[in-house]
Amino acid sequence: MVQVYKFEDENEEKCRLKCLDELDVYNNEILTKEYEEENKYVMEVVKKEDIKSFIREYLEKVTTEMGLDAKIEINEDEDVFSVKLFSNNNPILIGKDGRTLTSLQNLIRQTLSNQIKFNVKVNLDASNYRQKKERFFEKDIKNIINDVMRTKDEIKLDPMNSYKRRIVHSIASEYYNIETESFGEEPNRYVVIRYVEK
Repeated sequence: MVQVYKFEDENEEKCRLKCLDELDVYNNEILTKEYEEENKYVMEVVKKEDIKSFIREYLEKVTTEMGLDAKIEINEDEDVFSVKLFSNNNPILIGKDGRTLTSLQNLIRQTLSNQIKFNVKVNLDASNYRQKKERFFEKDIKNIINDVMRTKDEIKLDPMNSYKRRIVHSIASEYYNIETESFGEEPNRYVVIRYVEK
């Protein structure tokens, strides 16, 4: 259970000072939701350490139920919790095309959201499966961009999620004569890569 602390004061500065003092924490050790309510400033606060503990306990329970012995490593950077799992049977943990991993990640996010009403970003990986997959994806995109530069024909990519589209746009921005644009509606939104004379 992740505890949510609530602080109220006349303005943001006083409210934050009260929060940091009472919880004995620094700014970078908490997540906050802040708003004004009936002429007072309100801060709802959760400790990042509590979120890490919750994620660890949740995954220990789930992996044990799956019959797996898993080592769990959790890092937090810029309010994103990166969780790496190392187990005695990674294929079961990862699942076909990473589906089990994605389901576990969604379960953790949803459980946290239901419990504390905060949008907590959790990225789950097992034996660097997603990291390797992302590197292959980036390599494919670079090859496609090189084809576009060589042929000067635009290429329409298959529909993909917003995270992958961001990767495509980011990689393409490194090329001088390449332009990308997203089209369509979710979940069929796709990216077009085109050559432009400059």
